[in-house]
Amino acid sequence: MNTNYLTFSYVLITLLLPLASSTNSYHSKQIPAIYVFGDSLVDSGNNNYLPIQSNAKFPPYGIDFDGGKPTGRNTNGKTVVDYLAIHLGLPFVPPYLGLSKAHRNKIITGINFASAGSGILPETNNKTLTLDKQIKLFKRVIKNNLPHMFDEKEKLEKHLSESLFVVSTGVNDNLVNRTFRGSRKFSSYLLKEFSLRLQKIYNLGARRFFMNNIAPLGCFPSFAPRPRPRGECNEKINKAISYYNNCLPNVLQKLQSQLPGFSFIHSDLYESFMYLRENGHKYGILETWKPCCPNNIFGDLQCHPYNATCSNRNTHLFFDDHPSQIANKIYATRCFIEKTICKPSSFKML
Repeated sequence: MNTNYLTFSYVLITLLLPLASSTNSYHSKQIPAIYVFGDSLVDSGNNNYLPIQSNAKFPPYGIDFDGGKPTGRNTNGKTVVDYLAIHLGLPFVPPYLGLSKAHRNKIITGINFASAGSGILPETNNKTLTLDKQIKLFKRVIKNNLPHMFDEKEKLEKHLSESLFVVSTGVNDNLVNRTFRGSRKFSSYLLKEFSLRLQKIYNLGARRFFMNNIAPLGCFPSFAPRPRPRGECNEKINKAISYYNNCLPNVLQKLQSQLPGFSFIHSDLYESFMYLRENGHKYGILETWKPCCPNNIFGDLQCHPYNATCSNRNTHLFFDDHPSQIANKIYATRCFIEKTICKPSSFKML
């Protein structure tokens, strides 16, 4: 039998088993809920309810998700947050805008406020749920919804302090502000604004944070085909975000030293993508720059309703201009199980 096939089969099995077997590892005893803020990497469907074009509510999005139907996730299946929920033994985190008032009054396992296209700065694609808007919605949940399930202030505070707050943002600020992208002044400003917003979430009761840096945009399908040998990364763009990425851990450590109880996991999303570009074949990923939808590199590189996809989505790093489900799963496995790209290395440290 082909050795490469055996190697791939073994790797696939090791990917599938850990997340499944750890389903109840932490569950409600340590982390009772996940609250999500950010952009398209973690949006679970909020943009479906906004009058904007930035949504993924049509096929072929969701083709590999449970039920095979689009949910608003910007991929063919599950996001990293979905795998995080599986790992923690929690339900998938529903989008805030998709919940009725009655449902918001009952849910205690977390809510997703993320919105595709949003950024740290309020002027970044401000028709989306900007980070400021997301924080306001979370504040509304604390005031109007969670008290229905927690009749005492102390119980609510305990719930929030033990919950995990995922914040994945910053990429769109760099995409929109092309004039300033890469300058240390802009990156420093962006980090300052990000820090202020993390403090706002902290002041609302959050204590445990999960945050990633910015992915290597220069390696994404929308940039890789530009005038260069096709498939090679645009190193100018990658270099432009490196200062932000290099400084982010220091910003988080400073917050930890200043805010009592503040703890965090820093996820190296940049390294995860670069690793898969070089080692994707070990997991069966054979195409590291062409998107699966559309199944070509011509035109606008947008995945339109009912576009044909590639024949095997598990062989692609990207579904459209976002990571595929298999890429998200590998990222989750390397973070939550192998603990190679996330620091501190375990949720037990939170």
